Amino acid sequence: MEALILLMISVCLLSLYGLVYVSLRLVGNVKSCEKAQFRNSLLVMLVLLLISGVSATFLIMS
Repeated sequence: MEALILLMISVCLLSLYGLVYVSLRLVGNVKSCEKAQFRNSLLVMLVLLLISGVSATFLIMS
């Protein structure tokens, strides 16, 4: 059980890092075709962060 909690926490932290990276790239000077790709990546990272965060919290509380 502890290994699963650590896995969820690491996925949460990695997706948070990816979210920060993608948002910084999105703010910078990027071509319009790349902006669409970064927006899609931003949405995927947000969903992944939300799912892994809720899962880790649920596992810790149970």
